[in-house]
Amino acid sequence: MPKLIFILEDNQDLIELYELILEEEDYQISAFCTIKAFLEHSTEIPDLYLLDVMLPDGDGVEICRELKKNPLTQNIPVIMISAHSDIADVKRQCPGSDFIAKPFDIGHLSGQIAKRLSENRS
Repeated sequence: MPKLIFILEDNQDLIELYELILEEEDYQISAFCTIKAFLEHSTEIPDLYLLDVMLPDGDGVEICRELKKNPLTQNIPVIMISAHSDIADVKRQCPGSDFIAKPFDIGHLSGQIAKRLSENRS
């Protein structure tokens, strides 16, 4: 069964790129453009979260903090992706997450996802 990745990203072009690359690697993708849409699927638990920091209806860092506080999702890997200038601040606000700066290398993103999913299996 393919691993499920939830993507919270407001840029439709990036969503299409993520889907193209990650579905080719046999991941199942559920993408959301807003926090509201993301929260409507909060009963479903993916294998990994890929979250943008700046969203039209809120802050991906706040979503990350909530995921890390929830006993049902606290051990699910989170990768934050953003052009946010202060990476250290994002990591401090959402401990236990990885951070990839935009623009990013697709190979690096894919490698980080595979690494986090394999670590989470153990």
